[in-house]
Amino acid sequence: MSDASHEGHSGAPSLVDLQAEVSAAREELVSSLSELRTQTTPRAMVSRGGRAAFGFFTDEFGGIRPERVVIAAVVTVGVLAIAFRRRR
Repeated sequence: MSDASHEGHSGAPSLVDLQAEVSAAREELVSSLSELRTQTTPRAMVSRGGRAAFGFFTDEFGGIRPERVVIAAVVTVGVLAIAFRRRR
């Protein structure tokens, strides 16, 4: 049985082919929505945020980047100093 046997006289896909295509597309959509739902849970988003923050302070080998740690510390101290001054 060749692929041509599933095509109509004009070379257009048959009803069976179209139904199979729609069914495959539906399954792919359900799978994509399920994956999206999993990726957007609060736990998954916090995990990604933590990995991103951790990645900012480490290099590709997992070593600490001291210059970035110092920058973050200086910014933190600066923000705290401004907040402390405003309270006085």
